[in-house]
Amino acid sequence: MILTLLAASVLSMLILRSGPTGGTAYIYKGNTLYGTFDLSEDRIINITNDNGIHNEIEIADGSVFMRDASCPNKLCVRSGRISRNNESICCAPAGILIVVRSDTNGDYDAVTK
Repeated sequence: MILTLLAASVLSMLILRSGPTGGTAYIYKGNTLYGTFDLSEDRIINITNDNGIHNEIEIADGSVFMRDASCPNKLCVRSGRISRNNESICCAPAGILIVVRSDTNGDYDAVTK
């Protein structure tokens, strides 16, 4: 019985994590587009703002995440990896926004389903 429940929970986690992934990370610094980066090419992007806040963004394994930031609360670092269409990470103190875009549309969300 325990093994069946464990197998069912692992299977449901895999199903929830699967789905269409994004192809390009759009990084905005303030109101301007800083650059677009293909999620299939691993790299590290360093951005330092005029206010001295430094962000280190990593693209690896088909996803993007805020690896490190010198902002006070580091909510952007704790937001984790994103890879699906229209997912985003924001570092408000630094004015950095990362948005994943792809040609593949994801499933409906809970509001429109």
